Amino acid sequence: MPTWMVAVATGIILALASYAAYLLWQLRQQRQSQAKAKAERRATLVEHIQLIAKACQQQQCEPSEAALRLVNLLRALPDAEMDALRQQYPVLHELYDKVADQPILEARKALKRNERMKLDMERAHWESRLGPKLDPELLALSQIQ
Repeated sequence: MPTWMVAVATGIILALASYAAYLLWQLRQQRQSQAKAKAERRATLVEHIQLIAKACQQQQCEPSEAALRLVNLLRALPDAEMDALRQQYPVLHELYDKVADQPILEARKALKRNERMKLDMERAHWESRLGPKLDPELLALSQIQ
C-alpha cells in the first residue's frame, strides 16, 4: 500500500475522531445546560410552594385556593411521583379533589348568585372540615427542599 494512501487514511481517521470528540463535548454542554435549567426550575417551584404554604399558615390565603395552587405546583416539580405526593400530603389532595371541579374566573362570574353561594357553602364546608388537618402538611411544605 502506498504511503500517500496511509497518510490520507490517517488524516480521515483523525478528522472523524476530532469531529466525534467535538460532538461529545457538545453533548456534555447540552446535558449540563439541561441539568442547570432543571435545577433552576425546581428551585423556583420550591420557592413558590414555600411561599403559598406560609401564606396559608398565616391565613393570608384560603385553604382551598392553597390546595389548588400547591397540588399543581407539586405536579410541576421535575421527577415528581404523583402517587408518593398523594400519600405524603393526603389532606391537601383530598381538599384539592373536592374543590378542583368548581368554576373559577369568568365561569364563576357567569353563574347565578344562588349557585355561587351554594358552591361557596360547599367550599367552606370542606375548608372547615379539612383545614385544621391541613396544618401539619402546610408546615412540611413550607420547609420543603
